[in-house]
Amino acid sequence: MLTNDAVLNALSHVMDPDLHKDLVSLGMIKDVQVNGDKVSFTVELTTPSCPLKSKIENDARQAVLSMT
Repeated sequence: MLTNDAVLNALSHVMDPDLHKDLVSLGMIKDVQVNGDKVSFTVELTTPSCPLKSKIENDARQAVLSMT
């Protein structure tokens, strides 16, 4: 079952490649919403021009998609 806590748990396994800590512990995950089978959230990067933005985005997306 998809819940906010389940989404946060999945995202807690996604690591920031530079800081070597997970996105949840770093407080980078915001606005988690679960509506049926649809999930949305915001990843707040440490800097808007983060060179690893695509990797973090893809890793977070894959973590949530692997839940279903």
